[in-house]
Amino acid sequence: MGCQKELSYDAENTQICGDCFAKIRLNRGAQYQKNTALKAVFAAGRYDDPILREAVKSFKYQSIESLKKPLAKLAIDYLKKENLASTFSGFVITPIPLTLRRKLNRGFNQSELLAEEIGDFLNCPVVNLLKRKKFNFPQAEIPDWQKRKENITGVFELIDVGHLYNKIILVDDVSTSGATLEEAAFVLKKAGVKEIYGLVIAKG
Repeated sequence: MGCQKELSYDAENTQICGDCFAKIRLNRGAQYQKNTALKAVFAAGRYDDPILREAVKSFKYQSIESLKKPLAKLAIDYLKKENLASTFSGFVITPIPLTLRRKLNRGFNQSELLAEEIGDFLNCPVVNLLKRKKFNFPQAEIPDWQKRKENITGVFELIDVGHLYNKIILVDDVSTSGATLEEAAFVLKKAGVKEIYGLVIAKG
């Protein structure tokens, strides 16, 4: 990926170029939020990194499921570097949901696969607390920030799992404007969740 050399399969049966992934620079710190339901958004890398962007797009749009492990590892390495594992003790991880149609077309929800890998590392349960109640245009196809916010407003609703969790990490693959994470956090906060963070592989 990126260097065009012939790839081999690693022990996890994941077709990757380790040299390329090693070039991806991890972010530092977090983006703390004001006037939203999110306390902060943590991003492992930047979406303008060409290798990371290509990996995310291949995972998401070409349905290369095996990329879940190297992409999740970037988030895990970031969490280790920032000493955040203990910070998230007692949290529940919730992936950003897809519409059923998109999930069937793709074969999986990429955010859910990433959440499972990250949850294993943090020893945090993964619970689907949100669903999409209506179809919306893909955020990536909308360049204007205000229109992105309008596009995602009212899309999510809470799934009644019979229990209210107080501390939640929302996991997604990419955050550009932040509108998707903010809308999901708004629904959770309205339901009574006290502490909500976002964690993404790449920030645009």
